[in-house]
Amino acid sequence: MGRGRTLARRVGVAAILAVLAVGVVAFLQGAVSCEVLANQPACQVALEPGPVEDSLALITVTDQEVFPPEEGSLRLTTVAVQERLGLLSWLTARTNGSIEVVPREQIYPPDVDREEVTERNALLMRDSQQVASIVALEELGYELSPDGALIISVQDDAVTDELEVEDVVVAVDGTPVRESTEAVEAIRARDPGDTVMLTVRGADGERTVEVELGTNPVDPTLPYVGVLLTTDVQLPVDIEVDAGAIGGPSAGLVFALSLLELLEPEALLGDLAVAGTGTLARDGTVGSVGGVTQKVVGATSPRDDSPPAEVFLVPRDNLDDALAAPVGNDVTVVPVGSLTDALEALALLRSGRTPPDGVVVAAP
Repeated sequence: MGRGRTLARRVGVAAILAVLAVGVVAFLQGAVSCEVLANQPACQVALEPGPVEDSLALITVTDQEVFPPEEGSLRLTTVAVQERLGLLSWLTARTNGSIEVVPREQIYPPDVDREEVTERNALLMRDSQQVASIVALEELGYELSPDGALIISVQDDAVTDELEVEDVVVAVDGTPVRESTEAVEAIRARDPGDTVMLTVRGADGERTVEVELGTNPVDPTLPYVGVLLTTDVQLPVDIEVDAGAIGGPSAGLVFALSLLELLEPEALLGDLAVAGTGTLARDGTVGSVGGVTQKVVGATSPRDDSPPAEVFLVPRDNLDDALAAPVGNDVTVVPVGSLTDALEALALLRSGRTPPDGVVVAAP
């Protein structure tokens, strides 16, 4: 009788271990649905410090004298995405203060493949360059004449097939729009399901397109058209930016500062090694971005090709993320809410003073 119970217990333990083994294999292979278990390697990606680029070297101005800095440097910071996580790399990422593990859908939305994400990020980079050029040139005193909202991409799920790339939206419900921000604001003032009349300038002249607004897939409270816009304007200075594979809108602030450094005779940076991040809106407002901790780590880590940053400009809303970074060298983190804030902070730093809201973060 005792032998029977012992054998039964052994069979039961073996069965439990077999079930656990099957579960572990399913976990490692991503066979468990993310809806059932979101916290697993197959359902997450790792954000880690990416390349740090000399933003001044990415910009070419061909019809205007430029004034490169003799000593200072300005660095564009990026985030690298580790897409395929095994168990070891997943566990390592979760215990590394320089790496952040996030849901895969945060980087690659459902039903959107990697190529589509890359293409959209490239378009967002193009728009950020255009906005940075406009804001910087106006800061220098140029008077620009925007002429509408240029369509630079039409999504597969756009609510109409009557809008095309290179079309320019010049009015929404009869109200003229001169810039992309005006078109976006006019449409966002409506509700999903509303109908709007877009006046569009194309290759064959102007036409009117009736659009029933859809529901934004990211925020259901917002309307959706399914096009990406930038401002249509003829710049008075020939500016080209070669960002390579870098995508997204988060380099807007750094691009604007780079143009001001190159186009103004007076040094903007002095002898400072500066890095930063932040979107730049048409009114000069600096907006929050993702991956700030990783960007600060990348900018402050020793590199063969450049000195680590001694100043990091960060959007105000991302200050806590920047202060949490395990920096590689001491750095002064300066929160900014606008291009004007950044220019004022750099003026203080050039004179040897720390901006009132600057925070010195010491390396461990």
